[in-house]
Amino acid sequence: MEQKIETISISFKELREGKLALPDDKYGIAAYIQTPSRVKSLLECPFVTDDDATCAMYFVVVDGVVAGRESYFTTRIKANGEVLDVESASAFEVEEPYRHLGIGADIIMASFVRSKLLIGGGVSPMALPLDRKLKFHVLEFPRLMLLKNSRSVLETKHFGWLSGLVNLPLRLYNKRTIRMANKLAKKYEIKKVDTVPDWVDDIVLNDGHKYAEYHNHRWLQWNLDNNFRGLPQDNQSFYCVYKEGEPLGFYMIKERFRKQAGGVLNNVLIGSLVEWGSKDEKELSEADILLLSLRNYTPTIDIIETATSDESLAAKVRKYGFIEHGKANIVFKDRTKKYSDASDINNWRVRYGYADVILT
Repeated sequence: MEQKIETISISFKELREGKLALPDDKYGIAAYIQTPSRVKSLLECPFVTDDDATCAMYFVVVDGVVAGRESYFTTRIKANGEVLDVESASAFEVEEPYRHLGIGADIIMASFVRSKLLIGGGVSPMALPLDRKLKFHVLEFPRLMLLKNSRSVLETKHFGWLSGLVNLPLRLYNKRTIRMANKLAKKYEIKKVDTVPDWVDDIVLNDGHKYAEYHNHRWLQWNLDNNFRGLPQDNQSFYCVYKEGEPLGFYMIKERFRKQAGGVLNNVLIGSLVEWGSKDEKELSEADILLLSLRNYTPTIDIIETATSDESLAAKVRKYGFIEHGKANIVFKDRTKKYSDASDINNWRVRYGYADVILT
């Protein structure tokens, strides 16, 4: 018997009015993106200008059961000196029994109708092959990882009981790194702020790259004020770096608790350097910012990570204990055919915190 496939689109207006009624959600596909934290985050997106016309959530229903989903929001990019609206997505998933129906590709294709420009970051292993098949530009760049607590890693090999012993040299090495960070911090005035200053716009938008997601102070404030899960351990913070009273740079970090991470780690607290910028790389380099940020995580952090397109950075920060581990990604679809060189990562201002990466 042929299965009945339907789609449900919820606009930002309907989301704001709480019109979220759906059919059987026995797999929790819809519930996952309808939590108060995620709804609040979507509704506070600074670049959604038309609540009626903009899709916030999209579901595929098979024989009366919610089988797949994605949520959407508007972001912006800088391209050839212009600032343009683009669509971005989050929380793509198709429940396993329905994947053979090809509805995953249908969900992604649905966004083509609404926008000629699409961008994403931190794309899941489920979605990435579909994006490649649909001719997205896939920009991949190295992730850097610093181990602070060995427990979660050793538990994957059933050696968690050894973590106390392994952590002794780790703590000594990390204390040495923090001493280096504290010494560097004496050159600057570093302030944690609740309001992102507008002077960061000049740093972000004038770094010399042809393409960038438009991370102005409004976008950064949105990410500073929100996260999707809303767990007690989850937080994000923003720091301004000054020298002799003048703004020199900034950075943003987040902390997220994961019951599972990467399919192997359990009950782990991960810190990430997600955004940063400097007016003068000779005075305040990317490696300097990464080192400075290590002072700002909670003591219970297990792993610290970031990602960069600067291939030389891994060598520079190896002395801090960072190693390369896997890849981060940005995906971009240009249906206008105006930006043929957008496939070259060297043309992009690359940051770990693209699309929904900071919010997740």
